[in-house]
Formats: sequence, structure tokens, C-alpha cells
Amino acid sequence: MEKQIAVIGLGVFGSEVALSLMKRNFTVLAIDENQEVIESIKEQVTQAMILDTTQEQALLEAGIQEMDTVVVAIGTGHLENSILTTALLRQIGVKHIIARAANKLHERILRQVGAHEIVNPEREMGVKIANKIAQPGFLEMFSLTDDVCVVELPVPESFVGHTLEELNVRKRFNINVLGVQRLRSDELTAPTTGAHQGGRSKTAKKDVKGAVVETELEDRKGARRMIMNISPANDRFQKDDILLAMGYQDDVNRLLAQK
Repeated sequence: MEKQIAVIGLGVFGSEVALSLMKRNFTVLAIDENQEVIESIKEQVTQAMILDTTQEQALLEAGIQEMDTVVVAIGTGHLENSILTTALLRQIGVKHIIARAANKLHERILRQVGAHEIVNPEREMGVKIANKIAQPGFLEMFSLTDDVCVVELPVPESFVGHTLEELNVRKRFNINVLGVQRLRSDELTAPTTGAHQGGRSKTAKKDVKGAVVETELEDRKGARRMIMNISPANDRFQKDDILLAMGYQDDVNRLLAQK
């Protein structure tokens, strides 16, 4: 059964959450107090409704308590509504509440009134931009903790033509290579049955006996494919590969400095 998600507050952030969930085949109920906003999005989501989410009875009549997850994306100019809505959602028994916080005090209050998860898009984007400025060699960077991160970076020139086993990456750099983005090469892939999942299709590379040796995710543009299960002994890095790697920040920096 498809998960049912409600998104409350349809500013830029809330609308993007709702539309992105629709692309991933979730059932999405979009909620806002503004009729014009509802009119603009109603054809793009499962259901859209005008609702005052600071009223408990209105939430119950809309069936919000039956949702698998509710995202409180109410804008930063309406913090009181954000807090009251979150408290009411917890009170009526919503199983999973994700709330948007404007600052640390707002975050603390949201946790106290019942939010299960907190997001701060402005802070997260600020950190992301700072990381791009501080580490221009990274294509993407996502911090898991203060010390550990996941990064995308171009394969070092000295890695080209070698395998993970030959390079001994884990021992030399204390880094885990999670996958490789590689320029598409149709002759190396064969589509499997069961095609698309959320805009991506699965393909499997086979050896001469037909056994699957790696799993790939290919976007519809087909420019690159992500190989998630690379063979440490057999898969050799290619010139235009992009590494997906995880490790401590200092170790990732050492890998970035590798030529």
C-alpha cells in the first residue's frame, strides 16, 4: 500500500516536498489556508484542500490522523501556527511528524510539543554552500555528523585503470567507496524486468555466465549510471568516473588532494 503523506504549508519548500513525493509515487494531501495556492497545485497532487490546521476538529474531519507522515512546512512568518499545528498533530495521534524549524529556539519548541523530526532548509543550504566554497573539488557533500560526510568527487587521475583492491583505498585513506557514477555505455548494461522506480530504471551487468555482478541505477537522461555494488577486485576506474564516498572529513580531504 502506498504511503499517505500530508504536507501542511505550500510555500516554496512545502510545494517542492509535495511535488517531489508525487514523483516518487506517494499519495500526497497538500494543505494550505490560501485558496490561490491550493488552486495552483491541486492538479499536481493526489488531493489539495484549504484547511486551518490550528483547529483540532478540522484536522480530525480531514482524516489527518490516518496519514503515515505529516510534514509541517508552514513558513517562518507563522511560527505560532507551526507550533500549534505540530502540537495538535501529536495530540490526535499522527505517527510521524516532520516539522520545519526557523531557528534553534523554534526547533526546541517543536520537539517539546511532539515533532519526531526537525528540518531547517535555510541552515542546511547555508552549510551546503559553505562546503562548496571551502571544498570546491567536491561535486556534492552531505554531512552525516559533525565529523562524517558523504561526498561526490571526480576520480583521481592516479586511480584510473586500477581497482579498489589494487589501490587499497580503505586502508590508505580510511574511506568507504559506496558507488561510482559512470558515463553510460549501452553495451555494458542489460535491462532487467520491472523497470522504473521513481524516475530511475534498474539495470544489471552480467558476466559471461549470465550472473549479475553489479546493480546499477540509471536516470532517464541516460548520461550517467550509478553502480552501487562495484567489485573491489574486478571493476577498474575510468577517466570520467565520479566517486560516491563516505568517511571522516579529514580523510575525505586527503582523498580529494590525491592526484
